[in-house]
Amino acid sequence: MHKKAKQPKLLSPVITMLVLIAIALASSTILALINFDGTQTTIENGILETSIVVVKNIFSKEGLIYFFSNVITNFNLLEPLILIIISLMTIGIAKSSGLLKHLFEPLKKLKPNVLTFIIVFISVISTIVGDYSYVILLPLVAILYQYINKSPILGIITVFLGITLGYGTGIFYNYNDYALGVLTEAAAIIDVDPSYKFNLYSNLYIMIVSTIIITFLITILIERYLSKRISNTVKYEDELKTSKKALLISMLFFVICIVQIFIMIMPNGILLDNTQTKYVAKIFSANSPFNLSFMYLFLIIISVVSFVYGFISKNFKSNHDFGWGFTKQFDNIGYLFILMFLSSTLIGIINWTNLGTVIANNLIYIISLFDFTGIPLIVISFIFIIIMSILIPGSLEKWALISPVLVPLFMRGNLTPDFAQFVFKAADSVGKIITPLFIYFIVMVGFIQKYNKNENKVTLFNTMKLIWPIIISMIIFWLLILVIWYVAGLPLGIDTLATM
Repeated sequence: MHKKAKQPKLLSPVITMLVLIAIALASSTILALINFDGTQTTIENGILETSIVVVKNIFSKEGLIYFFSNVITNFNLLEPLILIIISLMTIGIAKSSGLLKHLFEPLKKLKPNVLTFIIVFISVISTIVGDYSYVILLPLVAILYQYINKSPILGIITVFLGITLGYGTGIFYNYNDYALGVLTEAAAIIDVDPSYKFNLYSNLYIMIVSTIIITFLITILIERYLSKRISNTVKYEDELKTSKKALLISMLFFVICIVQIFIMIMPNGILLDNTQTKYVAKIFSANSPFNLSFMYLFLIIISVVSFVYGFISKNFKSNHDFGWGFTKQFDNIGYLFILMFLSSTLIGIINWTNLGTVIANNLIYIISLFDFTGIPLIVISFIFIIIMSILIPGSLEKWALISPVLVPLFMRGNLTPDFAQFVFKAADSVGKIITPLFIYFIVMVGFIQKYNKNENKVTLFNTMKLIWPIIISMIIFWLLILVIWYVAGLPLGIDTLATM
């Protein structure tokens, strides 16, 4: 008799998160006992301030008080939680009305590689709206892949890769670029060049070129590697009706709503933060009415359009059908909320104990010890930023931490601050893909679990294993394009080079 091959024991995402929490707790205790610290350089009121940051012990009296009193608070403050709930309501009503079926089913005619290219490109350029791209596109593209009889899991991973890697490039500038630029300018002025001014278009050329190449590269990798490892044929049917008349009238309402929004975000519009000077900041600053209400506006517009489509197409036969439509995408989504709860706890521990901050400070200190210039400086900075991103996935938090040191290092090595920022963005986008501390990695895993038919298949680490060849390819791509741009002396953007 042949013995059955032993199946490898895989840790579920929940158990994996609990293990990571335990590791973070133990690490904080061990590193606190050995007085592990780092030197942090910050800019305070136009002056460089240096301080010592130590790892704090979560098992101290202060740490235990924090841990037990902030678990619920950390979850409450997890902004993506509310955004995802609103997104699921919005996409649920759009699907229940039959609108998404009408829009998506014709895409079956597209060749798989063409569809993948379109999805990746949309994902990359969608970063103009920041993190809203994740909460809208992840569930939306999963439904798209259902209607074209492809695996929703493949669609979810494709979108995640496109958006996350798109943060390193993109054709359009977003608020993140502006906020990073403010920090870059402050770091350049304080220590090297008081006359330096950051230009939003300083990386325009390299952004456009890398966006085109990265879209083709991700498409090729997904079609030749990823799609072969994920079940690619999923038969999906529903009884929703489609109606050309309903589509025409609902699209008319959609255009009217969009025009109203555009009027409200025109210069001096009521949804702008007019305390800001740059238009991108007026739209997407933390206090911008448009930014604060973005998902609510999305919900209102799609609800109106879906209401019109649903009743004209007869998919909504009563007001009760319309109300229930908002709930349809919450099936099998509880696992996502559990993962987000555990993730908020892990992130809270890492932040309070200073684990990420101290490790990042030591890495940037190591770079500053060596007299690196040119290609060695570019490569070592790129790799170290990826490592930092594992514990500090937030772009602005990380750049605020390292820019006061890294930007002057680049400038003294005859590299421009603008190039330093682009190297950071490229490395940061790769680093986000490989860390469970990046909340949208957890969101991706949660959505994969929603559509997974075999509960034992989805884990944090086999998801990383699945996309690992793509990650390695992107690291090689970014290093090549950064080095080629530097060696060839190509302009980064308008009136900007890699070298000073």
